[in-house]
Amino acid sequence: MGLPTIIETLGKISPAKIKAMVATLSPLEAQAIVDCWPLWALPHQQMPEGDWRRWSMRAGRGGGKTYGGSKWINELAEDRSKIKTGDIAIIARTYTDVRQTCIEGSSGILATAKPSFRPIWEPGNQLLTWPNGVRGRVFSADKPESIRGLNASVVWGDEVCHWPAPEKTWFESIEPALRIGWARAIMTTTPLPDPFIRKIEEMPDTVITRASTFDNPHLPQGVLDSLRTNYEGTRRGLQELYGEILEDSDAFLWSLDTIAEHRVRNRPELTRVVVAIDPAVTAHAGSDETGIVVAGIDSSGDGYVLEDATMKGKPHEWASRAIQLYKAHGADRIVAEVNNGGDLVESVLRGIDRNVSYKSVRATRGKVLRAEPVAALYEKGRVHHVGILEQLENQQCGWQPGQPSPDRIDALVWALTDLMLAKEETVGSIFAYL
Repeated sequence: MGLPTIIETLGKISPAKIKAMVATLSPLEAQAIVDCWPLWALPHQQMPEGDWRRWSMRAGRGGGKTYGGSKWINELAEDRSKIKTGDIAIIARTYTDVRQTCIEGSSGILATAKPSFRPIWEPGNQLLTWPNGVRGRVFSADKPESIRGLNASVVWGDEVCHWPAPEKTWFESIEPALRIGWARAIMTTTPLPDPFIRKIEEMPDTVITRASTFDNPHLPQGVLDSLRTNYEGTRRGLQELYGEILEDSDAFLWSLDTIAEHRVRNRPELTRVVVAIDPAVTAHAGSDETGIVVAGIDSSGDGYVLEDATMKGKPHEWASRAIQLYKAHGADRIVAEVNNGGDLVESVLRGIDRNVSYKSVRATRGKVLRAEPVAALYEKGRVHHVGILEQLENQQCGWQPGQPSPDRIDALVWALTDLMLAKEETVGSIFAYL
């Protein structure tokens, strides 16, 4: 009896009967059932049959892509007939991504391995070694030269659409590396409107499985509710929740038409106002600007962008400007990113006004992940610019994910996140499932 038939048969048996059957099993037999990943994999996580070279598991956020990729890498490592003398290559956008998500994360290889077949992880050597000697080597897509010369039996590429140069990296470094043993690649990704994913999926030796966020029954209801709030009913939601490939014209997170449609002339009565700072840590001619944006929220929960005061200057200059705006707008607090400035930001602000209300925020996710929920609020008509903020709007509508984000956008995102989205701890817990 094949596995699909077994699964179908189990679905027709009452829970009480299944429980009685399980009670007759020895501990080893019960553990064998628990460890049988094909028995528990969701439909889009089931490895396709037949002769293929690339498997694109494309799904919305939280759809179980990383978990499925990790489980299959552990399964394949156990099968010496497929691996033979080659390595398994595990590749993500950066080394931090591959380590924190694919290896050490809650859905990573270490967490999903069978207790009896858990690999040894050597971070310093970027190496996994399973009990049978199969090796998993870790690579970063932002350093494609490190992949050259690799001989691999299996490649797992996670979030390939979000790599810096996916097409160049894939066809110049990864495809030539697949030349030993099984010689196949598993790709797990939420798509972006990039020609790469279309090109890959249109190739005759590529197979595709798809799912939405809501096809994963293991996601907590709170996570689903938060994702719905941020994305449901928007074009971005088609990509982030349903794994749809948007057209190239939808690549930009913001559109001027959307901003203009919901623009207002005058500031309404606001319940909270914040001044957000994305500080530059140097102050010479080639330095970045320090993003300074003032925004508020009304009693209905809509956000209002009041002023863009982004400037280039020394720390005491931008801190003085932020405090002036804090007082002029009757703000509740100043919010500042401290990834680069650390304690400098607060010490400079306190040196000017020790009574200013201040909150530091630290970026734990990439800029795209921070910006997308804010862009979705715009699309839902919940953010209004008070008057025309020309330089900010030009940056918003000219920036595509994958490019360095200008400091005006960063400050805007921090302001609206503090006002309108879940607290940083909650947002972080949500993205742990993605």
